[in-house]
Amino acid sequence: MALLTSNWSNYSRSKTNSAPLGRKWFGLTLLIAVVVLVGTYLVTTNAVATKGYEIKGLKVQLEKLQQDSEKLDAEVSRLQSLGNIEQDLPTNTFVAVERIEYLAAVLPGAGVAVR
Repeated sequence: MALLTSNWSNYSRSKTNSAPLGRKWFGLTLLIAVVVLVGTYLVTTNAVATKGYEIKGLKVQLEKLQQDSEKLDAEVSRLQSLGNIEQDLPTNTFVAVERIEYLAAVLPGAGVAVR
């Protein structure tokens, strides 16, 4: 009976010693997994926040460029206006047309002006 009891006590000790070791590995693995997941979450959140600030800055830049484009369009319209062209007429080297001659074209109703 002593032999049976000693074998049983060795078996129970080996089982109790290996169970905490398995639990320790499980706990350590779980801890590493949680740390990796939290790290991934923080990196992803940081990347998204950074992109948000970049997008906000680009939107401000886009609005400024649109305003500049509108100002330039207004300036082009002003410079191309008939009043401005007539005002600049004496400084330009335009020649007044005295007589206009039209050539007959192949198509009826179409003509070409010649000097």
